[in-house]
Amino acid sequence: MAAYMALHKYGSPHQEPLRDPLMYDTVLTREGLRKVQHIAPRVAALEPRPEVVLISPLTRCLQTAVAACELLVEQTRVPLLAEPLLRERVVLSSEIGRPRGELRGDFPGLLKPSTGMRSAVQPTRRAQPGPTTQVYEKRLAALRGLLAGRPERCMLLVAHWGVLQALTGAELQPGEMASAEVQL
Repeated sequence: MAAYMALHKYGSPHQEPLRDPLMYDTVLTREGLRKVQHIAPRVAALEPRPEVVLISPLTRCLQTAVAACELLVEQTRVPLLAEPLLRERVVLSSEIGRPRGELRGDFPGLLKPSTGMRSAVQPTRRAQPGPTTQVYEKRLAALRGLLAGRPERCMLLVAHWGVLQALTGAELQPGEMASAEVQL
């Protein structure tokens, strides 16, 4: 499978090590949004063209995908879909999503009814410990299976560093895009 990957640009400052500021489902800053808008022409020029854009259901990833894919969608009508298996590991509160209904209001058309979506964005008032390595590895295996079973051979994934690194070995910087051939 050919995959293009885009790492969301960091949202509100939440990267202070070992301290969780309890900022849930953080959004892109104005500067972050501006930076991902600047990659829209590169995304629209991708060859081969992505046949689908799969996105982590956290707000900052959804914002990144909408902004970065604006021209691509205008040109090709490629579908943009939230995929729960691309979600964060949940170590900090910023990695906890919002209820599906709220996200649907902000991103109409990106969230299709799915049993997995509910658990992917289940809100909570405090951060829960992240999944064990075993649970995380099972989710990554399920993601690989889902990607292998999709009919598209070229996809754009908008997700988080750990997920993209596990799939490809690539270490992207915030707001960066790369391409890789992924063996599933």
